Amino acid sequence: MARQRLDKKLLDKIAKKLRKKRTAVNVMVSKKAAKLGISSEAALIILAKELDIGTAHCQRKLDPVKQTEVRDSLPSVFAPQNRRQKETTGKTKQVRKYAGKRTILKSAIEYLLQDEDLRNRCGDILLARSNFDRAINQATQILEERIREKSKPTQSLNGENLVGYAFNADFSRTILKISENPDEQRGFISILRGIVPAFRNPTHHHITDTFTRQEALRVCSFIDVLLRVIDKSAKIR
Repeated sequence: MARQRLDKKLLDKIAKKLRKKRTAVNVMVSKKAAKLGISSEAALIILAKELDIGTAHCQRKLDPVKQTEVRDSLPSVFAPQNRRQKETTGKTKQVRKYAGKRTILKSAIEYLLQDEDLRNRCGDILLARSNFDRAINQATQILEERIREKSKPTQSLNGENLVGYAFNADFSRTILKISENPDEQRGFISILRGIVPAFRNPTHHHITDTFTRQEALRVCSFIDVLLRVIDKSAKIR
């Protein structure tokens, strides 16, 4: 088995923040890896995230398997703390005090928004203090653009007209097909048609402060699911 190599710069940043030696941080990483059942490289990233230390550069260097390990382990950062009170002793307490609300929120956003475009355009807005309708505006715009890119309409179409052009419950007339099951196709079309008047139009045509951060994140998370369905859809004509 190949020897695992941990990023020395990230190790040093963690050691500095915790005021510990690198060897002590190595032990913490090994314990976290064993607890979460992941590689030490992924555990190092998770530990850094808990301490609100930037990990983007180091994370990009990981192979796809270890990147998946990081994403799947993110709930360990934002899971409710009261479920793990018995485990919170000694060194764990020292880490927990750094995992503030912003750190937890950043990890939740990274975990829930897997689509890169969605995460890049909405992540910073969801971390803001207000005006969360902007995140829904961007998310629905990305959804619309993804449909447009996949279906390639011959004229300018928006909203429900674009959905109607790209998707049809009649397979002989549809441009994009998400399932061999007509009922699933029809259901997906209904969801897309509902997204437009319920979320797209209110945030594209009006400024509203009625959306909370939690509501905006939930809407963006659902759109993330819709984007994956569209990406997997087949263009049949």
